[in-house]
Amino acid sequence: MKNFSNFDKNKGLKMEITIKDLENNLKTLPKELLGNVNDYIDFLKEKYTKIKEEKIYNLSENQKNILDNQEDIEDSEYQDNEEFLAELRKEYGL
Repeated sequence: MKNFSNFDKNKGLKMEITIKDLENNLKTLPKELLGNVNDYIDFLKEKYTKIKEEKIYNLSENQKNILDNQEDIEDSEYQDNEEFLAELRKEYGL
């Protein structure tokens, strides 16, 4: 069973939370709140994914802005891959 760390407010200690603990909490929760819990889980997954992606790419704000601005470039303004590689080989001796 997968464990999650959580802080026990009553004891002031960290405790391990299991899927079973979460299931038990969900069973006692009023049904009208289950949607809120599900939305929060989706939020946490999205936040985690975003943080993970930012760590992978680790782009500066300037680099992010450059990429964002490229969305406005017309298809005809893009350079062919082979043409680009040929220029790199010529310029850098690759």
